[in-house]
Amino acid sequence: MSISSAFSIARSGLSTTEGRASLVAGNIANAQTEGYVRREAAQVSTNGQSGTVELRIARQVDERLAGMSRNASAELGQASATSEILGSYLITLGEPGDEVSPAARLAEFQAGLDLLANNPSDPAAQNDLLSRSETLVHSINKAAVELEASRGQAGDSLVSSVGEVNAALSDIAELNERLALAGTDPTGTSGLMDEMNRRLDALGTQMDFQGRWEADGTLTLHTTGGTELVHGETAVKLSANRDTGRLMAGDVDITPNSPTARGSDSGRLAGLSGLIANDLPQMKLQLDELARGLVQSFEAADSSVGAGQPGLFTDAGGAFDPAQLDGLAGRLSINNSVQPDKGGALWRLRDGVGATIPGEPGDTTQLNAFVDVLETGMTFDAATGLSTNARLGDFAADLVSQQNVLRVSADAQAETARVRLITFEDNRSSIEGVNVDTELQKLLEIEQAYGANSQVLSSLSDMLDTLLASV
Repeated sequence: MSISSAFSIARSGLSTTEGRASLVAGNIANAQTEGYVRREAAQVSTNGQSGTVELRIARQVDERLAGMSRNASAELGQASATSEILGSYLITLGEPGDEVSPAARLAEFQAGLDLLANNPSDPAAQNDLLSRSETLVHSINKAAVELEASRGQAGDSLVSSVGEVNAALSDIAELNERLALAGTDPTGTSGLMDEMNRRLDALGTQMDFQGRWEADGTLTLHTTGGTELVHGETAVKLSANRDTGRLMAGDVDITPNSPTARGSDSGRLAGLSGLIANDLPQMKLQLDELARGLVQSFEAADSSVGAGQPGLFTDAGGAFDPAQLDGLAGRLSINNSVQPDKGGALWRLRDGVGATIPGEPGDTTQLNAFVDVLETGMTFDAATGLSTNARLGDFAADLVSQQNVLRVSADAQAETARVRLITFEDNRSSIEGVNVDTELQKLLEIEQAYGANSQVLSSLSDMLDTLLASV
């Protein structure tokens, strides 16, 4: 080997060690930077004869693992949205067996009817039944109000999430533009790829998606149903209908789990859209059907009222109107005729709300008819997802149980997704993250290599001086 070749190798060695030191220092400096992916340098020979080398920098990523992590994040986002939206409402509704639930209040009302039937002339028993009636109505009213608030919250959250998705898609399109200008050399694009990684992780919480890296280094995104979201420098803008839960990507329907749409199946968007389109309307119908059962059955059982006249339970003071079922749970009320503070009389609880004069004090005919109402099965709308023929109390109990199961199931799914996400993220961290101790050990090795190359250069310089001196 000639002295000049030796000089070239030594200088190349010094250059590569300096590059490696700079790379390691960058890793250490960014150890706590969110989305930063550890860099590793590989020495590549550029001249087999001279032995010179250069560094090739590569980001330590596992795209398959990153995709699994984002899918778990989407599942967590979907389940968490359901749990979040239903939380306040279900606290108001109560759990099965909870004394604040409409089912429990209805059972208390039924017990009050039995007590009054045993002592129909007792003013205290009459007043107690009125109080239980009001408590029952209040529990249904309150649940209806809170459910409507949950619908509004879901709509607001959906619009907000769509805004976040649009911002992420726009950022990805901008990053694509910068990546196309930077070329495909990983040395010059590592920072941009880190930023892309952060945007994709944020997007993964909102929706699941598919990505494809193009030959020019840009990323194309699609929904899992195949609708294009980002291509090159262009990002599609999403829009949402807060009332129906429908989602659009430009003019393409991407409503999650819609049989005719080409959207996503999981993520916060899917959770919110499903709540607005399906779950919340069904829960509202269940409450309205419970209210209808009370209004309609007590009208039918009351011999003192005629057709079109309200019974003990009313629609804001009026009789039941099939065309006005929507929102009935929020309008449910007690007939003024049995409320002394509104010009009514307690004895009508015994004799019928339409009675004009008190009946016999010991007559339980009407009370027994009211009791029978609660012991007799009635028909309910199949769209409730509950039994189509059941006693009113059983329907109320099923309502409370099913609506709580929805959140329990969401919580369980969220916990499962959370565990999966933690596992995937830990694995990603072991690959992509920076271990400062390991990087410091690398610095020591680099320092030794730098010293060795410096010593070679020093020795070569001495040899050259000796040769020159001998000429």
